[in-house]
Amino acid sequence: MNLASASTPNVKTLTACSLCGLTTLHPLCNDNGDVFCCPSCREVAALLAESPTVEQNQVTAEGRSEEVILSLGGMWCSSCAWLVSENLKRTKGVVGAEVSFIQQQANITFDSTITNHRSLKKRVRSLGYQATLPNEKPRDEEESFFTRLLIGGVMVLHDMIVGGGIYARELMGWATPETAWLVHFFQIMMLVSSLPVLILLGLPILRAGFASLLRGQPNIHTLIMIGTFSAFGLSVRNLMIGHGGLYFDTATMLIFLVSIGRWLEMQAHKSSNKAVSRLLEQIPDKATVVTDAQDRIVNVSELKPGMRVRVRPGERFPVDGLIAIGEGDVDESLLTGEPKPVTHHEGDKVQAGTINLDGSFEVIATAVGASTMAGQIGRLLHEALWARSPLERMVDKLSAWMTPLALALATIAFLIWYSIAGLETGLMVALSVLLIACPCALGLATPLTLWLSLERAAASGAILRSTGALERLAKVERIFFDKTGTLSQLPMKVQGIFIEGNGAKKAGCRNKFLQIIASVEDGSEHPLAKAIVEHAKANQVELIKPTSFKALPALGVVGQLPISNLQLPIHIGSARLMSAEGLSMSTDISQQAEAWKEAGHIVVYAGWDGQVTGILALGENIRAEANETVQQLQLRGFELGVLTGDEASAGARWQKVLGIPVSAALSPDEKMKRLSENSAMVGDGINDGPALAAATIGLAMNHGTDVARTAADIVLVRDDLRVIPWLVDLSRESMKRVKQNLGWAVIYNLLGVGLAMAGLLQPVFSAFAMVASSIFVTTNAMKMNKFPLLDEENSEQLSVNSGQ
Repeated sequence: MNLASASTPNVKTLTACSLCGLTTLHPLCNDNGDVFCCPSCREVAALLAESPTVEQNQVTAEGRSEEVILSLGGMWCSSCAWLVSENLKRTKGVVGAEVSFIQQQANITFDSTITNHRSLKKRVRSLGYQATLPNEKPRDEEESFFTRLLIGGVMVLHDMIVGGGIYARELMGWATPETAWLVHFFQIMMLVSSLPVLILLGLPILRAGFASLLRGQPNIHTLIMIGTFSAFGLSVRNLMIGHGGLYFDTATMLIFLVSIGRWLEMQAHKSSNKAVSRLLEQIPDKATVVTDAQDRIVNVSELKPGMRVRVRPGERFPVDGLIAIGEGDVDESLLTGEPKPVTHHEGDKVQAGTINLDGSFEVIATAVGASTMAGQIGRLLHEALWARSPLERMVDKLSAWMTPLALALATIAFLIWYSIAGLETGLMVALSVLLIACPCALGLATPLTLWLSLERAAASGAILRSTGALERLAKVERIFFDKTGTLSQLPMKVQGIFIEGNGAKKAGCRNKFLQIIASVEDGSEHPLAKAIVEHAKANQVELIKPTSFKALPALGVVGQLPISNLQLPIHIGSARLMSAEGLSMSTDISQQAEAWKEAGHIVVYAGWDGQVTGILALGENIRAEANETVQQLQLRGFELGVLTGDEASAGARWQKVLGIPVSAALSPDEKMKRLSENSAMVGDGINDGPALAAATIGLAMNHGTDVARTAADIVLVRDDLRVIPWLVDLSRESMKRVKQNLGWAVIYNLLGVGLAMAGLLQPVFSAFAMVASSIFVTTNAMKMNKFPLLDEENSEQLSVNSGQ
C-alpha cells in the first residue's frame, strides 16, 4: 500500500519496487500484490516468474559427472588431435572426450569420483602436448613460437650459406688438401649452429613424437622426428669418422619449413575463432546500476535479473532487458548483421552487446551473462565448432590412418634403396616419403573452410548449430515455408470483432468478449494470440489470469477463467476446433466468417457452452522481401512451397500473391509428411517444431518460439528472409572449396609419395612441397573471409541495377 496512516490520509509514502529496489510515489501492483515502480519492472517480473533463473553452478548429483575444457598446445595436425582424444577416452574415469585441432581444446566429461582435472591435464602432458585448465593462464604459444622461429631462421640461414659454400667448392673443383681443415672447421660450425634449431624448434617435435611412438600411436610428430633426427644423427656419425655426406642443413631446413607451415596454420586458426570472440568481447565488463542513493559501477558478473542499469550514449548494453526510461537509436548489427539503427522506446526490448547511439536509457535486466542473446549465440557458435560434420569425421579417420601408412611406405622405400644404393640413399629416400606423406593439408582441408563460413554466417545474422548444417544445406533441393510470422510481417492486427446477438447487445458485450478471449490467449506464444492480446491492451481492457490453459497445435487453445457465470472451458481457434468440440455456429457468424475469408483475413473462432459465441478477423501483410526471396530461390533451382494451418481460402489467396504452391489446413504431423528427402523447412511457431526437426535442414526465425529455435539447425537472428538465398550461396561456396582442398590434398599425397619412393624427390623439396600444400589449402580456405556479407551483396546488386 502507498497510503500513510489514518492520521495523515492525504500524505503518500515512498514504497520500494520489489524488483529493482527503487522507491516510488506511484506504485503499480500485480495480481499477487507485489509492488513495482514502472510497467517495465512489472513485465520483467512476470517474465522471470515464467522462466525462473537457473544457477549456473548448479551441480547434478547424478553419476558425479563433471566437464572440463583444457586448452591445448603443440598440436600440429588433426592426427595429433586424434591421438589426444583416443588416449583420453581410454583413461580411467573419462566418460567422453572430444578434441578440436582448430580450437586447440579438449572437451572432457569425467567421473569426479575416479579422476580429476589435474590428472587429466597430466595425462595430456604425458603425450608431449601442453595443457592448461580453465582457471590457469594459458601459455601464449603463438608469441613463443614466433620468437623461436626467428632465432631458428637465423641459424638455418647460417647452415644454408655454409653448406652452399661447401657444395660449391666440390662442384667447382676448388677442393684441395690445403683447405680441408677449413672445410672441417665450417662443418663443425654447422653442427654447432644446428643445435639451437633442434632444441628450439625440434625438441617439442621430438618429445611429442617419441611419446606417441612409445604408445604405438604414431602421428605427424613421429614422422618429422624420425626423418630429421635420422638425418642429423647420420651427419654426426659421418663427421666423426670423416667419411660420407653431411646433412645438417637438410635437417635444420626441414624443421624450419615445417615450423613455418605450423605458424601459418596458427594464424588461420586465430582467424577462424573470430565469430565467438567477436561476440564475447563486445559485452562490457562494467555496468552502471541505478540505486536510490547514487549510481554505482559494478562488474557485469555481479548483475542479477531485475536490476536497473543505466546506459549512456555511446555505451554498449551490458544486459538483455526492457527499457524503463529513455528513447533513442540502437545499433544492433553485432547480433543481427543489420547495419540500419533501430529506434527503441519505453517498454521495448534491448540486447547485450548492442550500442546505444544517442539515447539515455534505464534498462530493467531480464538476462545477464551467458543467458543474454549474445551469450546464447556465443554458446551456439561454440557448440557448432565442436559438432563435426560427417565429412570432417571421415577426414579425421583418414588422417589418423595416413601416419602409420606413411611409416610403412617409408620403411619399404628405405629397405629397397638400402639394398640398391646403400644406407645414406635409403635414409634420404625414406625421409622424403615421410615428409611428403604428412597429412597436414588433409587435416586442414575441411574444418578451416567450414569454420570460416560459420563466422561469415554469424556476421550476416544467421547462427548455425553445426558445421554439418552447411553440408546439408548445400544438398537441399526443396524449401518449404510456414506462412504466419515467416512469410507474413508481424505483428498482425485485429481488423474486426463479430459476436452473436443484436447491435445493442454487441455494443454492451464487445469489451467483455474481448476480455475473455485476450485473457485466455495471453498464455499463448502464437502470433495470432499476441495480436489479440495487444489489441485488448490498446483498448484498455483488463486481463484476467486463467485458472487453466492448454495449447492445441494447429487448432487453437482451451482455457478457463475465474468468472462466476462462466466456469465452462473456453475454446479459441480454428473452425476445425469448433467442429471437433461440437460447438454449434449460427448463420450470421458463418456468413461473416466467409466474408472475412474472402477479404483475405484470418478468422479466429471463440465459443463455450456448446456454441460459437463470436469471431475475430486478423489481417497480415506479406513481408516486403518475401517475393524477392522467392524469386532468388527459384533462380537457384529450388522447388518451393508453403505449408500452413490456415484455411484453404486463405491458402489460395497466398498462392496467387507468391506464385508458389500453398498447402493449407495442415496439422503438424501433416506438415512433416509433406517433407521429402533433401528438403528445408523455414518456420517460427510451435506447430512448426516437428517439421523443423524432421527436415534435412530446419531454419527458424529468431522471433519464433523456443520450440522452433530449439528444433532448427539454423537460427535467423536477422529478421530478413533474404538471408536464406545468401546462406544457400555460402553453403555451396564453402562445400566447393572443401572439395577443392580435399582433391588437392589427395592428389598431392598420391603423386608426392610416388615421386619420393622412386627417389626423384629430395628431402628438402619434399618439405617445400608439404609446406606449399598446407599454404594452398589454407589460402583457399581463407578466401571464405572475402565471401560478401548480406549487405555487401545487396549493395553490389543495387550498384549493378543503377548502372543499367
